[in-house]
Amino acid sequence: MELNEKIKKLRKEAGLSQEDLAKKIYVSRTLITKYESGSVFPTQENLEKIALALNVKVDELLSDKEKNEIVERSYKNNQRLWIILNICFASLSIIFLLLTVIPFYKYSGYDYSTVSYPDNPTPTHVTGFTSIIGATLRGGNPIALINLVLLVCSLISSLLSFSNLSIKVLKIIRIVSIILFSISLILFFVSFALMVSIISAPGFQMNVRN
Repeated sequence: MELNEKIKKLRKEAGLSQEDLAKKIYVSRTLITKYESGSVFPTQENLEKIALALNVKVDELLSDKEKNEIVERSYKNNQRLWIILNICFASLSIIFLLLTVIPFYKYSGYDYSTVSYPDNPTPTHVTGFTSIIGATLRGGNPIALINLVLLVCSLISSLLSFSNLSIKVLKIIRIVSIILFSISLILFFVSFALMVSIISAPGFQMNVRN
């Protein structure tokens, strides 16, 4: 017996009209009619409410076929969610990778190494573009390089999630992917802040100029 038939049978046995059952689970009578005709399958929340109203367990309402369909539907929805997440992780990892290595931040300052008195008392105005990894490495800090490695690992783990591996291995990869991306995201903003700090310090423009 399918779910729609069981709902109708148990409702009648409980002496409830469709209107009565609708009121108990806070839905319209039309929706109960659709449930009993089989044209609409209840949501998990409404299914639990129906089981409670009819004083049975959810498992008692479902046939083996319907239980399998629910499990399969849940698995497909879970897979779809992970696909979307991994596409987002991979895309953002690529964007952060490019922002780490491509010179995009414009700096401006003065090079005092050219100053000499009394011949040339005015420092040279220096402008240019620098990357996050370039600035931080010149400042002697490897954080952007570490972040670059983590971003590459995050990208690889995200791409591996699309491969045909066992469910257990995929779960591990997905957890690792989330961890790597989260750490990379934090390190990226820390690296950016450090870059701004380094290029604002006296002497950075002189190093770049030379």
